[in-house]
Amino acid sequence: NCSFSRHGVCCAQMTLAALKWKVPQLRHLASAVSALGAAGAPLDQLQGTFDEVLLRPWRFPPHVQRLHGRAEAERQQRQDLVDQSAIGAQRQSLFARKVVYAIVGRESPHIQVCVTKYSCAQDFFERSVQELQRTARSHGSRNTSSGRRKNAAKSGLALQNPEGLLLYVLESLDSGDIPYHRICDLRLRHWAQLVRDLSGE
Repeated sequence: NCSFSRHGVCCAQMTLAALKWKVPQLRHLASAVSALGAAGAPLDQLQGTFDEVLLRPWRFPPHVQRLHGRAEAERQQRQDLVDQSAIGAQRQSLFARKVVYAIVGRESPHIQVCVTKYSCAQDFFERSVQELQRTARSHGSRNTSSGRRKNAAKSGLALQNPEGLLLYVLESLDSGDIPYHRICDLRLRHWAQLVRDLSGE
């Protein structure tokens, strides 16, 4: 895994360059991940969008507003068990460690829930690179049908252009009393069910 540092970004860019050289037809799929390495600008944009959701949720589509409302209620309930103060406007929450977060389509109600012991920003970056690599392997396999190759690019939201996504930090799991490994899977399943329920509303 690449760490989200100058060295990690360089490694990811080298990986992407190699993929685009070997698999020319994937160049358009690499654009979203390549953008993440460009001086951190897209991550700053994603952080700014998250801050905007917290401050002015009414400016966003209904599915984002529903997710935000539920997340605020959950964080209030969890505060006594795990401090949630790392999540807030102007707090660089995308870089807080040990969180449950959501990758959200801005114009469509598609939500992917993730959990990470690192930061949301780092985890999202690594998912983007890994999904691109899986897609490259699928396109490069002679034994893979064309239908499966098309579906490979749709394995997750992380391959979409960052302008069409927002990252939402749902809950902090960073506690000195409760080990991360004891609660990460439980909270991930909890949030996955909450998102399914919200999708049905």
